Amino acid sequence: MRTFYCSCVMFFCLSVSLSVLGLSREDSLSKYDKLDSSDIIVASFSYSVGEQELGQGAVLQVPEGYRLLNAAQSRLLVEDLWGNPENPNTLGVLVPERTGPLDKDFRGFVISFEPSGYLDEQEAGKINYGKLLREMKEELKSDNLLRSRKGAGVITSMDWAFPPYFDKKSRTLHWARILHFDGGVPPVLNYEVRLLGRKGALCFTAIGKIGAIAQVKQQLQQVVASAHFTNGNGYTDYNPRTDQSARWAPEEISISTRILSPENLMLGVRSTLLMLLVSLCMVLFVYVMHFYHHRRKHTYRKMIDFDERLN
Repeated sequence: MRTFYCSCVMFFCLSVSLSVLGLSREDSLSKYDKLDSSDIIVASFSYSVGEQELGQGAVLQVPEGYRLLNAAQSRLLVEDLWGNPENPNTLGVLVPERTGPLDKDFRGFVISFEPSGYLDEQEAGKINYGKLLREMKEELKSDNLLRSRKGAGVITSMDWAFPPYFDKKSRTLHWARILHFDGGVPPVLNYEVRLLGRKGALCFTAIGKIGAIAQVKQQLQQVVASAHFTNGNGYTDYNPRTDQSARWAPEEISISTRILSPENLMLGVRSTLLMLLVSLCMVLFVYVMHFYHHRRKHTYRKMIDFDERLN
């Protein structure tokens, strides 16, 4: 009898434990099913801290209070979840420890590389930012098509938040744009700092409120200071014989440059060919007239000789 009671008690405990496990499993599954696909993707992200190689010869010491997403995860976040255009040169995203990538108050930094080549300091100070802004506005047309397909906000226009400038001491380009959206969305600050290197620029981009320009600038300067290029990839490692140079600044056109420009050379070749053709036609015309005149004179002499014989 005692054995029977013990068996009943064990069976009852086992049933209760199984039911509890089943309920907890169903509860966890129901919570998982309620998660959005974007939340599932973000939950799968893995972060890194400490010194990290970004690629393109760049190294970043992840600042305290931040964590780094690698290039593949960053492209998934920036392009698929945020709806930005594709950029194969995205290297990472710095995410604050206390916020998530999809939070409304996200204050992270997108890191990318611009393989535009070496930019000389003198040319960096001569960049035509008005022309650059017009080119950016032209690119908005194709970018907005992609953003609308992904359900992201359409950028209607952009302006400089302040005149862009080049910092010779840190060899960085600073430009901040104000992005205007449709649908009554308030304008957004897009602040970018480019750290110049041998083969291009390491770009750090931050998004924030227009009134927080000073704060965003200070944070960007701290983040940029924690990055550097490895030996052989730095700004001073440039080799003019083998490396590509960036051409962002308007060139000073001299008289010889204008004469030897491709357009003027083609114009000169066309003019020369036209003159040769006209000269050839004139020579041919003179030759034909001379031949015609000589033939006519010879025929006239024969007629005179014939008349004299008759007499």
